[in-house]
Amino acid sequence: MKLHAFGVRGSLPSPSTKGFKTSAYGGNTTCYYLEVGPFRIILDMGSGARPLGNLLMSNGVIGKSFIFLLTHYHSDHTQGIGFFVPLYIKANTFHIHGFTPDERRGADPIRNIVLQCLEEQQSSPYFPVPHVSLPAEKLYQAHDRMFSEVFYYLHRDGRYMYISEKESAETKSADPKDVAKVTTIPLNHPNGCIGYRIDYTNKSLAFCTDSEPLAFTNDRINTLCKDVDLIVLDGQYTAKQLRGQTQTFGHGTPELCVDQAVACGAKRLLITHFDPGHDDAKLKEMEETCIAYLAKQKKKTPSSVEFAREGRTWEI
Repeated sequence: MKLHAFGVRGSLPSPSTKGFKTSAYGGNTTCYYLEVGPFRIILDMGSGARPLGNLLMSNGVIGKSFIFLLTHYHSDHTQGIGFFVPLYIKANTFHIHGFTPDERRGADPIRNIVLQCLEEQQSSPYFPVPHVSLPAEKLYQAHDRMFSEVFYYLHRDGRYMYISEKESAETKSADPKDVAKVTTIPLNHPNGCIGYRIDYTNKSLAFCTDSEPLAFTNDRINTLCKDVDLIVLDGQYTAKQLRGQTQTFGHGTPELCVDQAVACGAKRLLITHFDPGHDDAKLKEMEETCIAYLAKQKKKTPSSVEFAREGRTWEI
């Protein structure tokens, strides 16, 4: 597994300006690219999707399959879709995953709810190119936001085959290097949010951004992310911010991320979704405080914690 960061900012893009530098950590909103054996997985499609798409095109990634794992539909996690050039290539195929919002349950059962949500965001008068008109082949899967689900992808003849948990027997006879397992994780965020755990051979990654901790660690994360190799968590706010008006906004602090990673036994911790009001100097200060906080813990895991930076790659 290789995880590449193309957008690590939360809420809205935060470019560098005079007296406010963000170039060290990055100013694009959430977008990560995960290389998993033969699988190309994109975690969220914030403004970081644009540079990711441009890089893929420069590398000649045409006529390929991709998997989109969307945590939720807030604009900082979807605003890059219309600017992602590979979606404009007819030869490409995209498997797009999201969840069913509570207010949309039972609505139009014929058309997938993920498609409906993305159509609404990328339609006139809000965007000049309708989502349905993007030339690439697009396949949609909706998941429950309250209950964890498991599904698989099978790599066969250069394409990806989606396999539900009920159909998982089909993966048992396949080469383990051609199978990726994905588990959804319910998270605490306004309008709903899901995280994802990806298991491939003997490696694992959990991506759980946009989740506000309560008075105790999230037991579903503790269970579903147990002993994960790398966990990515949301540490947008300082402790002082979270005690103020940002409560219920659906985000955590770096220290609470450490508590969560310790509780689930994650081997390494990566913190993301930085506040647009925090410049490089503030993030460096928060990162150093977080590293010191981890050093005080009695547990041996996670062995390390760091803040995500655009352009960085983590091998798992």
